[in-house]
Amino acid sequence: MPPTRHTRGVTTSVHVPRAARFRQAEVAMWASRGMRPEERWVRVPGLDIRVRALVHGEGRPVVFIHGTAKAAGVWSPLVEQMSGIRAIVLDRPGCGLSDPLPDLPNEPQAVRRAIDAYLSAIIDELADGRADLVGNSAGGMVALTYAAIQPSKVRTVVVEGVPAVEGMTLPLPLHAPRLTTLQRVIVNYRLSERELKMAFRLVGHWDMVATRWMPQPDVAWRLALARHTDTYRHEMAMLGQTVTAAGPRPGWATSLEELASIEAPALWIVGDRDPFAPKVGIEAWASRMRSSELHVMPRQGHEPWMDDAPGNAAMIAAWWREQG
Repeated sequence: MPPTRHTRGVTTSVHVPRAARFRQAEVAMWASRGMRPEERWVRVPGLDIRVRALVHGEGRPVVFIHGTAKAAGVWSPLVEQMSGIRAIVLDRPGCGLSDPLPDLPNEPQAVRRAIDAYLSAIIDELADGRADLVGNSAGGMVALTYAAIQPSKVRTVVVEGVPAVEGMTLPLPLHAPRLTTLQRVIVNYRLSERELKMAFRLVGHWDMVATRWMPQPDVAWRLALARHTDTYRHEMAMLGQTVTAAGPRPGWATSLEELASIEAPALWIVGDRDPFAPKVGIEAWASRMRSSELHVMPRQGHEPWMDDAPGNAAMIAAWWREQG
């Protein structure tokens, strides 16, 4: 029910803007972990949009890039476990409270130029021009593509979960977003905790759903993201343009040539229950890079840190130490 106001014995409804409701859930989720990140807005030259980031901690600057139909808060369990970093956690354009991308030409290079523009703006303003990148799913694609475009701005790349790379496959239950009618159903549907659990099972997090389900502040934030932002609407429209039943359309995902050109060391952390690619495919992708290390994690899904945030954080920290 909406909040109410009492005035001289009369009770009236108080309209709370959607963004405020989302922020309330977001603040509560981070606070449940003892964190209160600073909200920063960065203007992106050339795109005429503002991108939002939540910044927490001090140390080496690390930019976190989330996957499809998510926002910055998905990284909070991992950020909580990491010390000695300045976590710069993005709402990708069109997600959370960030502005959507403007109308772009329907061709892959336009998307690459947009990725270059908004990540360069973030790294230049909030990371003094150079950062480590951590990406998941579509955010992993963004991190890898950007590392190929702007090698001087990327120290290392950590890929959490199968990224959108040329050759990626889509499991049958996840084909729905490319269908216009189902897009409308998805963006207008009032997501519940039951559907949230179903979604996590679909992407390999069976154990987490059964025995280690997320805390209620996390659930409330994810439901607020669906109900009080336009994230799903923007992301479903994007998937309708870029995805087929077989996977990403040619040219839209990170190419094998781009992987081979990346100079930054890369750490791949992929769950063995991630439904988006077989282990042999991931090995082939990682082996194309000049310097990469692959860990296939038992009993973990598409967002591996959700199954074991302390273990993932420790692995990343140890790998960073090895990289000097």
